[in-house]
Formats: sequence, structure tokens, C-alpha cells
Amino acid sequence: MPTSHHLAVAMPARRAFLKVGGGFCAAIACSALVPTLTGCSSAETPPQPGRAFLRTGDVALFRALLPAVASELEAMPAAQREVRVAGALKNIDRTLAAMDLNSRDELRKLLDLLSSTPLRWAVAGVRAPWAEATPEQVRGFLARWRHSRFATLNAGGVVLVKLVSVSYFALPETWAASGYPGPNAAIHRALHS
Repeated sequence: MPTSHHLAVAMPARRAFLKVGGGFCAAIACSALVPTLTGCSSAETPPQPGRAFLRTGDVALFRALLPAVASELEAMPAAQREVRVAGALKNIDRTLAAMDLNSRDELRKLLDLLSSTPLRWAVAGVRAPWAEATPEQVRGFLARWRHSRFATLNAGGVVLVKLVSVSYFALPETWAASGYPGPNAAIHRALHS
């Protein structure tokens, strides 16, 4: 049977947990409410020119995620890196645009959450804008989400890493580095002739 000392220790921990959870919920609600009240609803923000789904803030996020997930990008010459990043961004945009409406809506919530400066600080732990975040900072954010006790953060981290890695390693120029020899030439010719 717990003593009054044990109850006194458990009560603040439980209260702190509830406060953190309540604060997290309030922050998400505020991030969705404030733009709407100011007339700058993110739902009205169009995709970046030349994109089907990704907005400017999304592109900055994925540009930060790519070298953190595909670490070979860090050592590449700038011109080669930019070609690969552009190809991966094109794949990410096409993939997201082709998803069903519910999946796109859920991903939009995640991307909007990560594009909000206060929430990026609070939830991702990245204080710098995505365009200035280092691969180490982004890897730290992904590791925190992977090891979080909140299933939503775990799932969000997994989605981001899978989306980035599949979109990057689908590029033919990355196949050799991943050990994939490419499609069988005879079958490829037969299917594409």
C-alpha cells in the first residue's frame, strides 16, 4: 500500500505529465487557429510554383531532411548534390500529390506543424529555420521522434524518413551506392519498347 510520501511524489509527476500533454495540445491548436484568425490560413497557401503538393516551407524541410537521411549527400560536390536533391524533391512531390485525400490531409498537418517556428522549436527541437539546420540537428530531431513515448511522433518520424529515403534511392544515379545493380536489361527493354 502506498504511503503518503509515495503519493506526494507520484502526484507532481502525474500533474507535470498532464500539463505537458495539455500544453502540447494547446500549441497544436494555436498553430492551426492563429493563421486562420489573421486571414493567412495555410489551407489557402498554394504549392510552390512547379510543384503539385509541396509548399515553400515543405521544400525547405525536405532539403534539410535529405542530407540527414542520405548522408552521402554531405560529401558530394555542390552541383551533383543539387541535382540529386532536386530529383528527390520531385519524387517526394509526385508521391504526395498521388496519395489519397485522407493521407494528404494527414501529411499536410504534419508538414504544417513542422513549418511553424514555435512548434518546430518545441516539438522538433530545431531552433534554426529548416534552411539553416545542420544534418546533425535534423538527425537529432529524427532520433528524438523515433525514441519518443508519443506514438504520433514515432509515426511522423517514420513517415518522413521513409518518404525521403525511398524518394532519394529511387533515383537511378543512387542505385550503385545502395548496392542495387539496376533492372534486368532484357526485361527493362521488353517492358519499355
